[in-house]
Amino acid sequence: MQTQHGMPQEGYPQGYQQQGMPQQGYPQQGFDQGYQQQGMPQHGYPQQQMPMQQGMPQGYPQQQMPMQQQGVPQQAQPQPVPQQAQPQAPAPEPASGPGPDGIDWEAEAAALESGADPVGGAAEPEAEEWDGHHEDEHHGDEGYVEEHAEAEQTGFLGEQDESREAQKKRKEKGKKAGRRNSGACLVVALVLVGLLGGAGWWGYGFYQSHFGPPPDFTGDGTGSVQVEVKPGAVGGQIGLALKNAGVVKSVDAFAKACDAEPKCNTIQPGFYGMKKEMPAAAALKELLDQAGGAAIVFPEGKNSSEIYAMIDTKLKLQKGTTAGVAKAQVNDLGLPAYANGNIEGFLWPTRYNIADGMKPEDLLKQMVKNATDKYAAANLDSQAASVGLKSGYEVLIEASILQREGNNPADFAKMAKTIQNRLANEPETHHRLGMDTTLQYSLGRKDLNKSDMDNASNKYNTYVNPGLPPGPISNPGDDAINAVLHPADGKWLYFIAMSPTETRFAETAKEHYVNVKEYCTNAGQGFDEARGHCTTK
Repeated sequence: MQTQHGMPQEGYPQGYQQQGMPQQGYPQQGFDQGYQQQGMPQHGYPQQQMPMQQGMPQGYPQQQMPMQQQGVPQQAQPQPVPQQAQPQAPAPEPASGPGPDGIDWEAEAAALESGADPVGGAAEPEAEEWDGHHEDEHHGDEGYVEEHAEAEQTGFLGEQDESREAQKKRKEKGKKAGRRNSGACLVVALVLVGLLGGAGWWGYGFYQSHFGPPPDFTGDGTGSVQVEVKPGAVGGQIGLALKNAGVVKSVDAFAKACDAEPKCNTIQPGFYGMKKEMPAAAALKELLDQAGGAAIVFPEGKNSSEIYAMIDTKLKLQKGTTAGVAKAQVNDLGLPAYANGNIEGFLWPTRYNIADGMKPEDLLKQMVKNATDKYAAANLDSQAASVGLKSGYEVLIEASILQREGNNPADFAKMAKTIQNRLANEPETHHRLGMDTTLQYSLGRKDLNKSDMDNASNKYNTYVNPGLPPGPISNPGDDAINAVLHPADGKWLYFIAMSPTETRFAETAKEHYVNVKEYCTNAGQGFDEARGHCTTK
């Protein structure tokens, strides 16, 4: 490349010198390492990396062209230490004003240093410049870009490059580092939030299990279920039955509600229709309210005909409806095989809840199930022989007679012993019970005449037929069954219930007839001296 004579060479980087030109040791002033135009004053021009072609005016903005000039490297490599410049005579300063090409280069250089457009006076917009590498090289290699940027931002002698391009690159680098730091901070914050949340949840669970209120449901409850409150059950026992049925969430919640309600100890035994998943306080209120609500209570000693009539009335059914259902569905009610299709004695007496639209067969099935469960739990068969009976069914028959004849449960044990004495006695009773209640059950009425009492074809006529009747005559409760299995000790052969609170016992027929006559007189009836029995006048 030819140089223009008379132009000083200032600040050329080592390794890129024109042939025959002395090396100046001047420091570089903002020039990109590698390329400078000959004869141009060095006043911080942003150099564009492109080859210099012959014949172009000095200082003319260079276009990006391939470097093909012999001896010009494609990319100048900076030297670590500049060579010591040889002293030379100072070059004459160029005259001010326009040069031969009509351009005042000193004025133009001053304008560039101030950021103004050399021609229009306004600052040129920043444009991305080719950094000497192809776009597809190291694409996406962030480490390479940062390292290259750091090299370009440092001057030839280690000073920081303050050109606009270098400042722009430093800003971009700062933004990338800021984004990376922000992402790292976000990850750390999320981890801390997760740890704090887990610790808080554990702490809440620990507090609830040790110091918080007992678990309890909220809302109005759903569905329906029947719950039995057994006789003598209190607070926690009732709460356990409710929890097992899914009514309350915890026994402690119900016990707490019960402690706060003085009426809790007035809950009656029986079967209650409840909703599931109820608050404990609401469940307690429901138990108390149902004491006089839609429920039916069957007392001990009622026979099946009397129970059917009670169900018809309570469910508002036509008279005889329940009796017809019991007869038609007797094989579907859950009776045990030893009952031989006889429902009498298997309608367990207790309190039952009545729901709107309830069918009689549903209630009958509940009663049968309760009875069979009770008898199985008492294991009647294994205990029957100890009291001279053949089976658990005979225990049930005797208990039904006690329940129908007696008024005061406190007398049941003595009555049970009297029946067993009569069945075992040959000379005086001939193993016959001689009781009105068995014959009245079969006839369906209380008034008896001589013909009724002499009819041996009626197996329930215990005046003439020895032993127990063929089946129960009522539906006994726990007291009567326990009395049969645990009779009192005595020699009684007769008894009569004088009133609901008094039962008289006798060992001889003579003593017994005196008691019967008194009873008949009080009832406004006659007395048969030969039979020792009341008669109608």
